[in-house]
Amino acid sequence: MQSETKQIQIRKNETITSKQLNVKRNTIFILFLLMASAETFSQNYQQAAGFRLGAASGLTYRRFLANDISGELMLLTQNHGKVLAFVVQKHKPALLFDDLDVTFIYGAGAHIGVADRYRIHNDNSAIEYDQWYSAKLQLGLDAFAAFEYQVPRYPVTVSLECKPYFELFDDHLFGIHMPVIAFGARYTF
Repeated sequence: MQSETKQIQIRKNETITSKQLNVKRNTIFILFLLMASAETFSQNYQQAAGFRLGAASGLTYRRFLANDISGELMLLTQNHGKVLAFVVQKHKPALLFDDLDVTFIYGAGAHIGVADRYRIHNDNSAIEYDQWYSAKLQLGLDAFAAFEYQVPRYPVTVSLECKPYFELFDDHLFGIHMPVIAFGARYTF
């Protein structure tokens, strides 16, 4: 019975790994298509839609609310669950890079979602094992900082992002999760 449990766990791990590889391949393919099919576009944009890869990865949509203020809605997988986060962001030119169109973005917001909890309890002395599933509310505050590069002649931005967050109903280091680093790519329009 123990060997069957180990084989089931190994199959689950292999399935998760293959799904992660497929997501990475599809993301790179979509980014390549966007860059290959784009024509000359203005570097100023009002909206952007894209994705984040890394810790707290998922889909994002950004809309400018003012000249240098934007709101970003993110559908992410973080802390063993799925959350919907909204972050208000301030955009400033990055002074470190004179020749590159790099923007420093920082802001704060909040998130709400559901965490998945799945555990298998296997007592070595018992032949049977117990398994259970539960859902847990995720609610918390988010911070955001990023360097974003506008690709010349293409409607694409790429960014290196940090989105640490505080989880209200989590006992992991008093609910503080950091650093949460991700690579972002967005199609601008």
